[in-house]
Amino acid sequence: MRVWGVILLLCLIAGGFLYWKREPIYLSFLARKIEQTTLDERIELLAPSIDVRLPEHGAPPYPVVMQFHGCAGIRAPFMGQWVDIANEAGYAAVIVDSLKPRGLDRDPVCDGEALLGQERAGDIYAAVMIAKADPRLDKSTIVLAGWSHGGWSIMDYLTFDPARRAPPGLTNGAAAPAPAGVIFFYPYCGPGALSRFKPWKQTPRVLALIAGGDTIVNADLCIRYFENRRARDGGVEIAVYPGAEHVFDDPFLEKEYQSWYNEAYFEDAKSRYAAFLNALAPRTTQ
Repeated sequence: MRVWGVILLLCLIAGGFLYWKREPIYLSFLARKIEQTTLDERIELLAPSIDVRLPEHGAPPYPVVMQFHGCAGIRAPFMGQWVDIANEAGYAAVIVDSLKPRGLDRDPVCDGEALLGQERAGDIYAAVMIAKADPRLDKSTIVLAGWSHGGWSIMDYLTFDPARRAPPGLTNGAAAPAPAGVIFFYPYCGPGALSRFKPWKQTPRVLALIAGGDTIVNADLCIRYFENRRARDGGVEIAVYPGAEHVFDDPFLEKEYQSWYNEAYFEDAKSRYAAFLNALAPRTTQ
């Protein structure tokens, strides 16, 4: 009986361990199913769909904001309004499209059936390396800005030190410039996000803009996550907009979603966005 008791106890312990680790184990399984490419191949995939917008004042190399869209993909007027703010602050803006190069539309991505954050983290890495190679861009001041799915992907990217281990889907890595700052708009922080159980290996300054009434992602999870980061590392600014819906900063929404836009919160977000950029690289004119 003692032997069977020990066996039962070991089974319970093993079962408890597997239950506790079920999410990272499943994500690790999914990571192995991602098509493997080299870093150069990922760069080659993305480069034709990267849009670089330079400011009209100042001189290169410019500090740079890299914009990563949500699961619906590039929406030109929406992305353009943030380009304008970056350019006015003296930054180049780089819009990175992760869907078009893969022939994806919004449905499988928004449904969580394709391009999870850990896979798209490789796009963040490849885009940073593209910026590193562009003489017009200042690799010492790279800011990553992500909306929803883009924020999730950036958070997952920050759990990697690419020189030591590339994100899933990439067979090799190299040293990459560390971001000076990251800006998150209503990011996804729920199950399936590596950053839920893996610490960041890169610790830039953070601006987190959270929609307090978000019905698409769990705002409370994100608030707790960034509050914990602030307690550990500092350098984290959190703005929670009470009652705000997902994409509260989008005045170009389809008719059925126009009520989600909140002009007052949008204006506040723009002000915080510009102030964050200016604090990292104060504007100069030449």
